[in-house]
Amino acid sequence: MSPTWPLRFSVAFVVEEALALLSKGISPYDGDVVHETPLVILLFRAASRYLPFSVGYLFLLLDVCVAWALREIAVVHQKLVVKRQKSEKAKYAEGVDCVLVLEDIELPDLMVFLYLINPFSIATCVGQSTTLLSTTSVVLSLLWALKGSVLLSTLFVALASYLSFYPIMLIVPITMIHYDVSWESRKPRISFILKISLSFIMWGVMLLWLSYTAVGSWQFVNAVYGFILSVPDHLPNLGLFWYFFMLVFNHFREFFLWTFQINVFIYCIPLALRLRDHPAFMLYAFCFLISIFKSFPTVGDVALPLALLPLWSHLFKYMRYTFLASCMLLAATIIGPIFWYMWIIAGNVNANFFFAATVLHSLGQILLLNDSIGSLLRRDYDLLHGIRIPQIDGKLGVVRLR
Repeated sequence: MSPTWPLRFSVAFVVEEALALLSKGISPYDGDVVHETPLVILLFRAASRYLPFSVGYLFLLLDVCVAWALREIAVVHQKLVVKRQKSEKAKYAEGVDCVLVLEDIELPDLMVFLYLINPFSIATCVGQSTTLLSTTSVVLSLLWALKGSVLLSTLFVALASYLSFYPIMLIVPITMIHYDVSWESRKPRISFILKISLSFIMWGVMLLWLSYTAVGSWQFVNAVYGFILSVPDHLPNLGLFWYFFMLVFNHFREFFLWTFQINVFIYCIPLALRLRDHPAFMLYAFCFLISIFKSFPTVGDVALPLALLPLWSHLFKYMRYTFLASCMLLAATIIGPIFWYMWIIAGNVNANFFFAATVLHSLGQILLLNDSIGSLLRRDYDLLHGIRIPQIDGKLGVVRLR
């Protein structure tokens, strides 16, 4: 059994295959093995040539970089939330002090600790999944957005989009974070959006041009992004695509392929409208959407939103399904490799067993995301209307979030 079954489509050994082809003067995109971006391949080639230590240590350095960025994010985010909270306190109802956010000096270290002991982040690092590059880019884009640096935040969100395409949707919360951070001296909204959009496009075009310069052709566009969008490979993974498209009739394939791919992005519109006052939380929600609905997810994708969740520890008192969601993720993590072995190696069960584990994995994430969004909205209601439920005709009223 391959120990990297959850990392099937983004592991370092695929990059090693690309390096072997390059060493013989063959384009790595001539076949159907390599689906990594050219700059990642060049990064590994440079690391293998010039670094005095094993390439495996590169992933360890990336993991440390993510942990450092999470700590800085916790520090900056707390200060911004508390500052914003003080400016809006006049709008709050009486008796809501118990749900206000207080600066917690232990939270930054706690986030680092929880990330480093997370089994999903450990598996990503040990399995040498290149998903860690995308994770690093996303957390750095969030960090620099919170610090107000447009160039650096758009650079890293463009880099994350370049690496795995789906993070392109994160430009929406990144833009809103910048607008939220500069709330004291806001510029006109249209010019602000244009500035960030142009910066994002500039970095994206530059990354694509560098990739073209590196390999001398545009083959990588179809090999990387065409592969992600068309889903030609139906080998089992943690996602929902492989099982469905393995069974669907060919003349229906294009319709359902468009439906599945649009499904990843369609939720961004209502979430962006509803969570416009909480752009950092919006980015957390989008990361969960990517992890759940992307075509080839890995364990590294779910590690990112789980690492960001402690930023909203003040919502834990409102959350009702944390234990159930945790049990679902834990169960899926345990039975997934077991069903994989029983199906692929032993041949005792069929594909339905492993697909059941992947569905359980996705349902656990969906439940956790819905619970956290509901908790955020309920807390917002309590801040504006008070914690006590009003009485109507002598009976307790019912609070409905809309």
